[in-house]
Parts: sequence; C-alpha cells; structure tokens
Amino acid sequence: MKEAYGGIVNIVFITLFLIIVMGLLGFTVSYTKAFKMKNAIIKTIEEYEGSGCYPESPLSPAGTSTQSECRNSIKEKAKRFAFNPPQLKCHGENEYMSSDGLYCYSIEKISKDRMIITVITQADMSFPILEEIMGFRFLQVKGETKVLHIQS
Repeated sequence: MKEAYGGIVNIVFITLFLIIVMGLLGFTVSYTKAFKMKNAIIKTIEEYEGSGCYPESPLSPAGTSTQSECRNSIKEKAKRFAFNPPQLKCHGENEYMSSDGLYCYSIEKISKDRMIITVITQADMSFPILEEIMGFRFLQVKGETKVLHIQS
C-alpha cells in the first residue's frame, strides 16, 4: 500500500511540472508575438510618418479615415502574426487611445511640427492556474517611434 501512495505523489509532481512548463512556453510565445507586433506597428507608423495612422486623435486632420493605408498595413501585419488580443485595456482613457482593438497609442507633441507616438501591445495570457495564483491576465509591451514630423 505504501508504494501506491508513492506512485500517486510522483504522478502529481510530474503533472504539476508539465503544467508549469507548458504555461511558461505559452507565455514565451504570447509575449514574443506581442513584442514583434509592437515593432511592426512602430515600423509602419515611421514608414508612413504618422500619416493616417491615428484618426482617433485630436491631432489628426479632420476627415481622416480609419481605413487609411497605414491602418490597413497594420491590420495585415496583425493577421500575418495571428495577433488578436481578446481584451485590450488602454491606460487612462485620456492618455491612450485604442486602435482597432489591436494596440493602444499616445501622441506626445514635442514642438509645433514634431511628435513621438508611444505604442502599447498586449500579450494575452489565459492560464487558469496562473491567473488564480498571480492574479493577472496580461502583460503589456511598450515602445516609441522616432521623432516624426507633423504634416500640415
């Protein structure tokens, strides 16, 4: 009978070890995907020099469409990376704006014709055991563009 309990304890330890390893692998994949998406968004915004990339902002010209080339390019990259965070939460409604549910951004105006855009993407984690133990569901990855010149 003593040997039976030892076998059960070993199975429990092996199961817990596998759950932890799978959780860490899932976290690594999700975080890497969010990091790559952040870099792709920043590269696209810099490529278009911010033109048509931020229609939700008060700094954007009147009549800017959410279907601009910049936004469509970002959506295509999100599809290519299979990036689709289910519950995107932006810090402060006045500070950051949500863009198509894929990322949040904030515009910092440096001078009359220069600005920096801060981009935040989210690595979504949905592991029930980790949620119960650590009390969090997601991590956010933040990055900034180089200085962009505002087109008037």
